[in-house]
Amino acid sequence: MRIDAERITFAYGDRRVLRDLSVTFEAGKVYGIVGKNGAGKTTFFKVLTNIITNYQGTVKIDDVDVKVNPEVLAKVGILLDDIELYKSYTGWFNLRYFGGLRGNFDEEKVRQLAAKLGIDDALGKRVSSYSLGMGKKLILLISLMNDAEILIFDEPFRGIDAASVAWFRETLLNLKKEGKLILISSHVQEDIEMLCDVVYGLSDGKFTDSFDLNDKNQVLTYRVVVSDVSVLTEILSARGLVCQVEHQLVSFDATVEKFQEIFQESVGKGLIFDEIKKDSKFVEFVK
Repeated sequence: MRIDAERITFAYGDRRVLRDLSVTFEAGKVYGIVGKNGAGKTTFFKVLTNIITNYQGTVKIDDVDVKVNPEVLAKVGILLDDIELYKSYTGWFNLRYFGGLRGNFDEEKVRQLAAKLGIDDALGKRVSSYSLGMGKKLILLISLMNDAEILIFDEPFRGIDAASVAWFRETLLNLKKEGKLILISSHVQEDIEMLCDVVYGLSDGKFTDSFDLNDKNQVLTYRVVVSDVSVLTEILSARGLVCQVEHQLVSFDATVEKFQEIFQESVGKGLIFDEIKKDSKFVEFVK
């Protein structure tokens, strides 16, 4: 499976949200989409799935234009916070309705997934009685139940309990191994780092940066607390690295290999590291 978005432009009135955006996603990978609130992540997902259709540009799934042939979207499962459930009806009604839209509803599989999410006992109740977390789990269940080839999740972990988060993370990694194409947005650094292969930073309507989290040569931001700042800054300066200093905290960018060299040289000069933290560069898009 493959998604090609080409020169996507979209505006809400006078506010342009997406600007001539182009990107390709391929099967067997988890892609992270990160950006500040209002950057356009949810809008981008809605464009990919024809929830928004009045955009400029093209979206293709395996070379099939989703506007011209929307039936190709039967291969896609999506979780959005603002998906409208039929709240005056039961969870089972919603599951059967949304499952029926794709012409494939496996009740036994749904029961198993519901049990793992801890909402199996609530499916006979009206959705209007659900808590926020239960409603989120029902939407998550709807997105997973049809064994879609492409899965799109907008802030999927928000509002669900820790046990469900752990289960869902493991589920996503297993789905990747099966060759699924997965897109996920999250403001939680740990979610992105644990799940994603490639991260795209969305800003000013475009993907301004991309980060390959599997690349051992990727540049990371290190934040270290040391016994003598002057020793470390001298070592960094000799290597042509720029740093920021705040009291005993020194921040700088380096690859893992480069940091190891810096660390060894520093220790050799008697420097003590009291604290070492490292972040992928995508973090500036989620903070």
